[in-house]
Amino acid sequence: MAYKSLFLSLALTFLVGYSLTAGLTNPNSLLKRLPDWTAFPLMAVVFVLYLLAAWWAVKGFGEHKTAAVFSMCFCVLGLGLYAAGFAMSMGKGKASPGQYDYDFSRLNVSEQAALTQIVKNAGLDMQNATFSEHWHMSEDAAGYRICVQKGHVTALRFSDKKIPDLEPFSRLPKLGDLYLVRCGLSDMSALQANGLDRLDLSGNRISDLKTLAGCPNVRWLDLKDNQLQSDEDLRIFTKLVSRDLSGNPFSK
Repeated sequence: MAYKSLFLSLALTFLVGYSLTAGLTNPNSLLKRLPDWTAFPLMAVVFVLYLLAAWWAVKGFGEHKTAAVFSMCFCVLGLGLYAAGFAMSMGKGKASPGQYDYDFSRLNVSEQAALTQIVKNAGLDMQNATFSEHWHMSEDAAGYRICVQKGHVTALRFSDKKIPDLEPFSRLPKLGDLYLVRCGLSDMSALQANGLDRLDLSGNRISDLKTLAGCPNVRWLDLKDNQLQSDEDLRIFTKLVSRDLSGNPFSK
């Protein structure tokens, strides 16, 4: 019984650990392919299985003390990770008070000037903004989607809009997430943004990774459905943890 408990608790802990690391950061992971509604049923199943593993450990303690102790340790570790994951799921879609700004009233003056130019170049007005938290930035919006924190633009998303000039984006020093999806882009050399952490350029016409040399610190990169002939220049991104280059000529 203790060995069954050890095997089950080890497998569950590995599953929970994977889900909270690679499962969340890798856009191609199995976890990302599951519908959102499956999150709570899966968490409930994992919790019940942990209780079962703990019960088996108690029942088998007399026969195999070492295995039972190790199993209980894995149960404690796994339930701790489980609690962290549960808290993350409960908090998703809920911002802490004061964490985000939902208007431009506190926006830094220089950033407001840069944003005004960006929006005008895209054929939009400032009032076309949809204010969002970071976890909603992957969703399209009728105008453009923006995330503002403590007077700074921290994330922007434009979809199906022409972006003729990338230089103004470089004047947003706190910009960490940038989504320019299906914007007809081919040359990104005007974008100089060392602070960018996440960059989504899917559905454009980029053929050379070297034009992204101005964004060397990107960790999450999405370049699917572009015109890349090779991925050899990915070495530009020394901190890369996740990439999606599917749909490019070299990957077909």
